[in-house]
Amino acid sequence: MNKLMNLIRDEEGATAIEYGLIAALIAAGIVGATTALGEQVVSTFDFITGQMQEAANTASGTGDTGTTDPAL
Repeated sequence: MNKLMNLIRDEEGATAIEYGLIAALIAAGIVGATTALGEQVVSTFDFITGQMQEAANTASGTGDTGTTDPAL
């Protein structure tokens, strides 16, 4: 009976579970932030790639220079 009462009063298991829940919440936050940030990084690189491709096309004469003068 004494061992049962000691087991009931023991809070080490509860503390471990609380730490586990905190760790799970932190991990979920990290995953969410990484996903959102990853999408923004991809969008930024796509924009930069498009701008560089447009500049390369303009420089090589295959892009639109904004003029209709054939001498340019």
